Amino acid sequence: MSAGVAAPRIDETLRRTMVLHYLTVLGLLYAGVVAAGIAFDDPPTDLRGEAAAAAVFFIGIGVAARAPLHGGRYVAALVCLAAGPVIGLLFHDQLVAQMWSVVPLMFVAMLIRTWHSVHVSRAACTAMTVSALSALLYAPAPIPPFWLIIYATCIFSAAEVAGMINAALLDAAYRDPLTGVWNRAGLHRHTSPLLARARRRSEALAVLMIDVDDFKSVNDRHGHHAGDDVLTGLATRLLQLAPKRSVIARMGGDEFVVITAGCAEHQIAVLANGVVDGHPAQVTCGYVIGSPSAPLEELIDAADADLYRRKRGKRRVDPHPRTATSDQTATPHTSTARFPGTSH
Repeated sequence: MSAGVAAPRIDETLRRTMVLHYLTVLGLLYAGVVAAGIAFDDPPTDLRGEAAAAAVFFIGIGVAARAPLHGGRYVAALVCLAAGPVIGLLFHDQLVAQMWSVVPLMFVAMLIRTWHSVHVSRAACTAMTVSALSALLYAPAPIPPFWLIIYATCIFSAAEVAGMINAALLDAAYRDPLTGVWNRAGLHRHTSPLLARARRRSEALAVLMIDVDDFKSVNDRHGHHAGDDVLTGLATRLLQLAPKRSVIARMGGDEFVVITAGCAEHQIAVLANGVVDGHPAQVTCGYVIGSPSAPLEELIDAADADLYRRKRGKRRVDPHPRTATSDQTATPHTSTARFPGTSH
């Protein structure tokens, strides 16, 4: 059973750690440049850009210091991370200073691409590139026109190559290696935008728990390859039948979960029945429909409890289910069916 499904947001913790590390390293680096310039430069160098950039980085550290880091504070920390190098560019009067300033922007681009979609990262890289090129043109240091192309290429290449590799590794870490659907950590990460959208639109949230009946006997009688075929076949069917933007995950063993929003109750019943139809094993499906403001863990536990209750009762989903009353948090239903044969 899936009780205790709640888990720390590992992705948010790691992302916050990376942001803090970037801000700290850059803040110390720029502060070190200022200290070295004051101590050793003769004649004195204009250090206003580095001093302002260091201040911005330390402000970002203050913003990101409190966990969890998300929402407006996360955006503010990213803005500080990207704005620091651009501010430094504004005051440089030496070409070498302008060239090395692209490196922090490349790391910021990699960070954004690691944690965000292609569209978000490209929009962010475009904003950073436009800001950096504007700063280069405004700064007192004369630059060859070709450097504008170099800056843009470096920022976008960092995101599209190194950042994409990081994103691919992160995606693999959040997937179940056998079925290709999300694992538990991936479930928590990818339900966040689904829940936020459902709350904005006041859409009901449906949680379906699916389990293969007597799965151990399939492995015992036909071998683990047959069991793997059952699981991959079930995952494929869920991917085919689940509504767009649903989140599908393997909770462990032979148990899967589908989380979706904005569907009418009869659509969820049809989905539940469709999951078991045509699959070469006996499958049971229980589900609940509840408010998007309800804790997700409670809905998952309710659907899981309903699943095991109906596994004992063995009744099929009513194709015309009753409508939940206004005081019901969630309405449970299940689906179970026997299919001819067993996957070999």
